[in-house]
Amino acid sequence: MTAQLRDAPVVVDRTRRIRTHRFFAPALIGLLGLAISLIGIGTPSIWYDEAASIISATRSWEQLGAMIGNVDLVHAAYYALLHVVFDLFGYSPVSLRVPSAIAIAVAAALTVVLGRLLDRPRLGVIAGLVFCLLPRVTWAGTEGRSYAATAALAVLLTVVLVLASRSTRRGLWVLYAALVVLSCVVFVYAALVVVAHAVTMLWWFASSRSRAWPPVGRWARYTALATALVVPFALGVMAQSGQLHWLDAPGENTLREVFEYQWFYTSGEFAVVGWALLALGAFVLLRRSRGLSPASVLLPALVLPTVLLLVVSATATPIYTPRYLTMCAPFVALVIAAAIDRMRPTPLVAVALLVLAALALPQIVAQRQPEAKENASWSEVADLVAAERASDGPDSTTAIVYGGVQRHPIATSRVIAYSYPDAFAGTIDVTLGTPAAETAQLWETRIALRDGLPRIADADVVFLIASVARDARPATTDTLRTDGWTAVEEWSFTSVNVIRYERG
Repeated sequence: MTAQLRDAPVVVDRTRRIRTHRFFAPALIGLLGLAISLIGIGTPSIWYDEAASIISATRSWEQLGAMIGNVDLVHAAYYALLHVVFDLFGYSPVSLRVPSAIAIAVAAALTVVLGRLLDRPRLGVIAGLVFCLLPRVTWAGTEGRSYAATAALAVLLTVVLVLASRSTRRGLWVLYAALVVLSCVVFVYAALVVVAHAVTMLWWFASSRSRAWPPVGRWARYTALATALVVPFALGVMAQSGQLHWLDAPGENTLREVFEYQWFYTSGEFAVVGWALLALGAFVLLRRSRGLSPASVLLPALVLPTVLLLVVSATATPIYTPRYLTMCAPFVALVIAAAIDRMRPTPLVAVALLVLAALALPQIVAQRQPEAKENASWSEVADLVAAERASDGPDSTTAIVYGGVQRHPIATSRVIAYSYPDAFAGTIDVTLGTPAAETAQLWETRIALRDGLPRIADADVVFLIASVARDARPATTDTLRTDGWTAVEEWSFTSVNVIRYERG
């Protein structure tokens, strides 16, 4: 007992040191972001955008290189990352999405760091908690695309900007330039964050000329160097800009996209509270905006990317969609935190965070439902095909006719097979022309069903999987009937119809 009493102060002191260590709060908030992202991460069905990631990252390096020469250069770095992940761990919906969960953890930790650099530790902790609760963030952490990575890179780039501006070490500016290049290669719209940094530096210079000039000059030189390195990549991306044909010019829905979907996903309630806190936070920050202030760093990064995308979309070509602004989520969290941090009495801070948590919870639950991603029911279709094949037995030969997929004129329902390959392993693709990996494009080519009929001469079962929008059932049934096939059962899922055909 005496030894235990002697050791108690040592344990308490060690615990205190851990809790007050500068890495403790960022690590803890990062783990929270990771935990929220990992909850039910494999449950939502894969959807079209994620299928593009899968079909790109599962081809060979040579085939991926050929593809990005024609399409999706903008996502090349992300596809390369996924390629490495799949090489190491294999493909599954979970391995596809876990890199995004890790990126959200990094972004959450760095949000804490940036808040501490700009103000004080408590602001950083509040901002990290808010970031973890933002509905767009809880969505990005389960999305097999690069949006979570863009948030991590945007806040990292800003952390390095602040550190470099306060230091005489040239290495920090070299790091900043390297991160500008990396961020733009991962997602070319990250250049908008660099534009926001330009406003930050001009703001600083305008409010304190003599002190700001040396770092402003260094920022300009190193950013110019990074820009020169990024330009060839950006020109290559612009040459493929036709792939954005699906984006619409700003219209009657744009206001809701900006004020709700962009950072608050589909939660109107969170959007109302969030924007009220953003307005209050901006007011608080602007009250002390001289020098390299929180206002000069956060407000341009919060506002400018959205404004610039909307201006270009309205005056030149549509390039705006709400999820592209996921990269600004750390700055949203920090401005909201600036409002919460000033609440008095202090218990109101906890109340505000609890309110945000209560608003976030329904979104977290909804985002983990099987059809959460664009109402995709692909996992259910794959489960059906797997169950039917298991019932038919191992000696049965199954063929698939892939029809269209809703809202996408080029892709077919074979995206379901790319997304859930185990369910379709060993089946015959009746209308396959050239496999996707061999086309140097994103998707495979197709032949007419009639030309593919010889492929099913020895098949026992044929399934049609087709979109409800471009209903291929009548024409497919008529063509298969001429070859002796009869529809025996039909299933309807959200946006997808499945028919089973047997001979006779």
